[in-house]
Amino acid sequence: MSKTDPAAVNNKTIDGVTPSAPATPTAAATRGKTRRRLATGAPDFRERMGNALLEATERTIATEGWTSVQARRISTEVGCAIGTIYNLFDDLDGLILAANLRTLSALAERLRDAEAKAAGQDLETRLTSLALAYLAFAETEQRRWRAVFEHRPPDTCPVPAAYFEDRRALLGLIERQLADAMPTADDEIRQDAARALFSATHGNVLIALDAKLGPYDAAACERQIRFLVRHVVAGLSAQSGQSAQSIE
Repeated sequence: MSKTDPAAVNNKTIDGVTPSAPATPTAAATRGKTRRRLATGAPDFRERMGNALLEATERTIATEGWTSVQARRISTEVGCAIGTIYNLFDDLDGLILAANLRTLSALAERLRDAEAKAAGQDLETRLTSLALAYLAFAETEQRRWRAVFEHRPPDTCPVPAAYFEDRRALLGLIERQLADAMPTADDEIRQDAARALFSATHGNVLIALDAKLGPYDAAACERQIRFLVRHVVAGLSAQSGQSAQSIE
C-alpha cells in the first residue's frame, strides 16, 4: 500500500480544489472602514487620523519641502483614503496650512525661550537674542520655515484664525521689547516698528540662506543682524532723547 503525502491531503478539498489563503483586509476595505468611522464623527478617531496626516505632512515638508506634499502620497503613507484629507482639512492647502501652524508654534516657543534668557538685559541684548533665535530656527528647520512664507493658498481656502493669531503673537514679542524704548508711541507706531524690524531681519536671513549675495556664511549673517539691531536701538535712543529735550 502506497503512503499518502499528508501535505497533499491537507491541501485538497472534497472537490479536489486547493483552497486559497485566508483573506486579508485589502487597502480598499481599510479605506472604506476609515470613511465609515469618519462619518460617525467619533472625535478621538478624527483627532488621531488628523494628527497622523499632519505628522506625515510635516515629515515630507521637513525632508523634501512643501511642494512635495501630495494628497495621494500622504494618504497612502497614513493608510487612509484621499477623501479623508478633504473631510478633515477641506483640501490639500488646508493640510499644509495646518502643518505650517505647527511650525509657527515651534518658532514662537523658540523665540519665547530666547526672550526668557535675555530678560532683564538692555534693549539691544533682548532684540539681538530674538533675532539670532530666529536665524537659528531658519537654519535648523529651513524647509519648514520656508513653507510658512512660500505656501500661497488660493483665496477660496479659509485660513484658520489661529494662523493669524500666532503670526500676530510673534510680532508681539518684538513689541514688548520696544515698549520701554518708545514710551510715548501709540500701539500702531510700535506695531509698525516691530513689523519693520522683523521684515529687515527676515530679509537678511532669507537673502543669506538663498546665497543671493554669495555663499552662505553663518558668521557674516549674524554680524549683519547684530549691526541692524544695534543701529535700530541707537536710533530709538536718539529719538527718545530728542523727545525728552523737547518736553523740557
